[in-house]
This record gives sequence, structure tokens and C-alpha cells, in this order.
Amino acid sequence: MPLINDYQQVKDIYREAAGLGVALPVFCAEDRETLEAILASALVMGREIGVEDLPIIPAWTVRYPSRPQATFVTACGDPVLATRVMFSDLEALTAPGSPYGKLRVLPHLDHGIPWLDADVMEGFANQFASIMCDASEKPFAENIRVTAEYARQVSGRVVVEGAVDEIYSSGVRSVGQNTHAKNEATSVAQAETFLRETGVDILVPNVGTEHRLTAGQAAYRSERAREISAAVGRILCIHGTSSVRPEDLPRLPEDGFIKVNIYTTLAVHGGQALARHVLRNLGNILGEGELRALIGDGVLGERVLSADHGENALPLRPRLDRLANATRRDAWFGAVRDRCLEFLRIFGYARYAAR
Repeated sequence: MPLINDYQQVKDIYREAAGLGVALPVFCAEDRETLEAILASALVMGREIGVEDLPIIPAWTVRYPSRPQATFVTACGDPVLATRVMFSDLEALTAPGSPYGKLRVLPHLDHGIPWLDADVMEGFANQFASIMCDASEKPFAENIRVTAEYARQVSGRVVVEGAVDEIYSSGVRSVGQNTHAKNEATSVAQAETFLRETGVDILVPNVGTEHRLTAGQAAYRSERAREISAAVGRILCIHGTSSVRPEDLPRLPEDGFIKVNIYTTLAVHGGQALARHVLRNLGNILGEGELRALIGDGVLGERVLSADHGENALPLRPRLDRLANATRRDAWFGAVRDRCLEFLRIFGYARYAAR
């Protein structure tokens, strides 16, 4: 079906998820392989439970300093061109006759920073299902002012997500020119004030998580999340999901999160699967002379020359089917699809079978 970007339809999908006790994962992407893998995870999940029209949220950032994903989509690095490419790919992937054509696909712009990304936040507002207006590096009052201004500008056109205060990146504790000693959780009063004065649809509180952190380095504050949700409703979005312990993930819907942002773990699983694929195929990618030179330099071991190493085919020589991109694409695609599928299961997608 066409990409879903009608404001009321998007709100209805969020209400449906909340009623079922589902949290909607938002999977960020910066390439076509990941974009398709995100849709493929929903396709697999849907076949498992007999539901063709599961909602799925692919997303990307623009010039977000911690990870400006739109600058990585194309080799030229143009973020506006990248946004056009991502929408073009999504429209083709969801066209009638496509395997993904019955999914409800809600494109999301993540970490849109008004003073950096206005061209995309304003120019593509009617194409996104939701946009995060991230002014969280500003002081609280200024954050509210900037977010409220954007929410008014696009009112009724796109679902707006706002960050009450900054979700830190690993090793970074900065807001503007100031440095913070620790990562402070959002208070209930801050959340209520921010929601009241900005009018956003979705709220991002800081509940102890951090971007690109491992679970042992940050403490997810479940009780604080529940307190905020009790005050403002089940409209919360969590960032820094990589720092939530695996055993805590299934409780996120109960804690009030309707939306869960995910990226780092996808890159880890995809990148590692790609590395393993290349290592298994060194004898099909490099010539024997180059392999022997690497052995001589101590980079590789002698076993890389044997027929029982990985997927080696003798005689060792570069083979077109392993030099071209398709098998590397499939290694990345499969790992990312399967990781996304894990999250769909964790966050309750099986409940869509009971609609």
C-alpha cells in the first residue's frame, strides 16, 4: 500500500498499538540493504502470525552530529538527495505487486535539528509519517520554544516527536557550551511542562539510556518511565535502546513506551555478518599470490589456502559471484532482518493476530 503519512491515520496506528500493548520499533537506516531488511522483518513476522498489513517504521537522521545518516546514503553525501532516494526506494518497495506491498510503512525522520535540517524538516513534512524535532541541546526554555514553533508550523500535517532533554552519546556530556557531570533523568514535572507548552504528539524523556552504549554502562530507569507515562499518557519514545539490558526490553511497552528507537545493534549485527562472509570467501575474492603475500606478512594463516577453509573453491582465484555485491548484500541483509525480527517479537507484534 502507499506509504502512510496522513496525520490522522498515523495517530490511529499508534492508538491501535497502544491498545494492543505493542511498542513500535523505529529502525534507522542509511542504505538500501538495511531499508529493505527492515520491511522484510515485518513480512516474516506477518507470515508467522497471519497478518499482511503490520505497521513498520523505517527512519533516518539528516545532519545529526552523532550520526548524520543521510550523508552516508549516497557517495556524494548530499542529505536532501539522500532523502529523495530513501523515499524513492520505499515507494518502489511498497508498490502494488511488491512482496512488501501490503505493509503499513510509516517513514520517520529521526533527530531532526531545526537549525541544521530545516530543508528536510519543512520540505518533506508531508511525506514523513512522523518527525522528531530535536532541540534538546538547548536550555529547557529554548528547547520548548523551538519545538513548539516547529509543532505549530506542521500542525495536523505530520506527527511530531519532541525530546524533553538531551539523551547523551557515549563519552559526551555536552549541552551547547556547557558540560554536565552526569546523565540526569527527566522529571515528571519537566515532562508535563514540555508536553503542555509544545503540543507534541510523542515525548522523548531521558530515563538513563545513552546512545551507542552497552548495557553495563547505563542504568535504564523503569520506575521513572512509568511515573512519566502515568502523568502524560502512553506516548513515550525511548532513545539509546542499545544501553537497555536485554531482560528489560520486554517491559518497555508496560513502562509507557509506544515507540522504541533502534540503530546501533543493526549496524553491529550487519557489519559483523559481512566481515564473517568476507573471511569465509577470501580464497574466492583474492588471488593465490596475494593470499600468500598476506600469509608471509603474518596477516593470514596457511589454512586460508585450503579447500576446507570457509567457502573456498579450488583452484583459488577471484570469482565473479563473490566479487560482485550481491552475496555481501545478502550477508548484511539477512543479519539485519533477523535482528529487526527479534525486536518485533520482543515488543509484542504477535498481538496483532488478535485484532
